[in-house]
Amino acid sequence: MGDFIRRRKLSRLLDQAAAQTESWPMPEGGWIATMRRALGMSADQVAQRKGVSRNAVYQAERNEVDGAVSLKQMQRLAEAMGGRFVYAIVPKEPVERLKYHQACATAQMLALQEPDFATWPADEQQDWVDDKTAELLHDMPSDFWKHRPQDPNQAPASAKPTKE
Repeated sequence: MGDFIRRRKLSRLLDQAAAQTESWPMPEGGWIATMRRALGMSADQVAQRKGVSRNAVYQAERNEVDGAVSLKQMQRLAEAMGGRFVYAIVPKEPVERLKYHQACATAQMLALQEPDFATWPADEQQDWVDDKTAELLHDMPSDFWKHRPQDPNQAPASAKPTKE
């Protein structure tokens, strides 16, 4: 199977996972405490099943809320409560859109390196950028992700306010 087809399948998988997990905000007390309470289990009961102290269970619950719990610990606690631990890295927007934004930003950066680009008519400039974007998306060169596109919600470094 070609790289393009493989990437397309992976993109679909990630986009589907992102859509499914979008409605899964972490419960206020974290998943460990939520599962434990939903089952009606005490921290002592979870601790006995896991072979740790009650304080270790409470510490894991606090660590989860703080973002400091390990994946292995989450997995073991889930198993102790008859559950399974799932995790994923999902895109904030569809994968193809992320790739398109990257290709556009790279094409615009490359345009600045084209001799006399600024003197070209606007429609030729846009055609060049569009063609370069399509080429980058098709070829996916090894340095495709080298430059990070600027976040449209963030002001450029040169526009930061200065102290007066």
